[in-house]
Amino acid sequence: MENRMKHKTSQKMRVISPKHLAKDARLLLTTNTLFTLAIALSNTFVNVYLWKLEKDYILIGWFNFSHYFAIMLTYILAGKMAKKIDRTFILRLGVGVLAVFYLIVLLLGERTTDFYVLLGLFLGVGQGFFWFSYDILYFEITEPENRDIFNGWNGLLTSLAGIIAPFLSGWFLARKTGVTGYKTVFFISLIIFVLAVIISLFFYKRKSTGRYRLNVAVSQAFQKSNWRYIVLGMMAQGGREGIIVFLIGILIYISTKSEFMLGSYTMIISAVSLVTYYVVGRFIKKNWRKHSMMVGTIMMGVAVVPMFLNINYTTLLIYGIGTSIFAPLYFIPLTSMIFDVIGLNEKTASLREEYIVVYDLGLNLGRLTMIAVFLGFVKLIGVEHLRFLLLLAGSLQIVTWLFMRNVEIGDNKVN
Repeated sequence: MENRMKHKTSQKMRVISPKHLAKDARLLLTTNTLFTLAIALSNTFVNVYLWKLEKDYILIGWFNFSHYFAIMLTYILAGKMAKKIDRTFILRLGVGVLAVFYLIVLLLGERTTDFYVLLGLFLGVGQGFFWFSYDILYFEITEPENRDIFNGWNGLLTSLAGIIAPFLSGWFLARKTGVTGYKTVFFISLIIFVLAVIISLFFYKRKSTGRYRLNVAVSQAFQKSNWRYIVLGMMAQGGREGIIVFLIGILIYISTKSEFMLGSYTMIISAVSLVTYYVVGRFIKKNWRKHSMMVGTIMMGVAVVPMFLNINYTTLLIYGIGTSIFAPLYFIPLTSMIFDVIGLNEKTASLREEYIVVYDLGLNLGRLTMIAVFLGFVKLIGVEHLRFLLLLAGSLQIVTWLFMRNVEIGDNKVN
């Protein structure tokens, strides 16, 4: 009983400040916050930048398709690399590639749209290396007891970055004509990525051993196991992200004709996320996960309904705020559950690289499928009916929850 009380007290202390997390956990929070800051400065506006140059939904769709395709292939390669080299090197490699991506965009200027597929692939390689390394480090640095806490702090800090960066970018871009402002913003992102590389040098070296056995992990996705439900759930989640992530920003810009309004939109929803991630991360408990995911899932679906009725800045803002309020109830337990499954025992933990690749395969297959649907939809039906596609994509997290409630962790079934 005394040990349990000490554990509960320790857990509460960890919630109060990230200083109570281990050194590498704090470094990971810092690195990811810098990464998010750089992405929030520029990535929010990359698709708008392409739109301003060409005003072509198909071009933007293919840019994002190549982006996600490259992430998927890079995860497979990074998994093999992680069995042989320090995974913090993979993280630095990813950030370095992203820095080079923005350097290339700076050099190309208005010729960027001539190489949109290659640039999408390049962006995907950088993000693939970064996110794979982040996922591995997240698994190794956190434990089931503090995973929800880390996720809460991570959501809070990245939301804070999301408040500051897009607003400043939007304010700056609104005062610069042509693409001059974009070049400056992309250059600032490049500098922040370099700083993230420097911070990552302070991680302890982390190497893995053993053969790369991706086939073992993939085979479990075809059996009646946790990984079948996780992969199917991630495909649905990827379908949600596939078009929502880039299309909302473009629709806001089209509705307002203002980068400043897009930056303000991102600032508002990030401010809401900051509060909700803090609250959920502080108070959520493992035995609440099933109820938390259910509430988050349903309410995120409700938030998309006004946008289906009429696409304008107001309904897009309602969607953004509604999603920001309820997304932490969905994403925090979802992430923790998946990594708890990877760490069920020594055998599953030894295949952590392979399982993370499988998890990402499901996610990106869903993204690619939905973008393919988007491309076909625009060609055959037209952009004037996009609200039907947004309603579908914005509700797919319900499918994720239906699969994830069948996942068993230890002796407990998550349903």
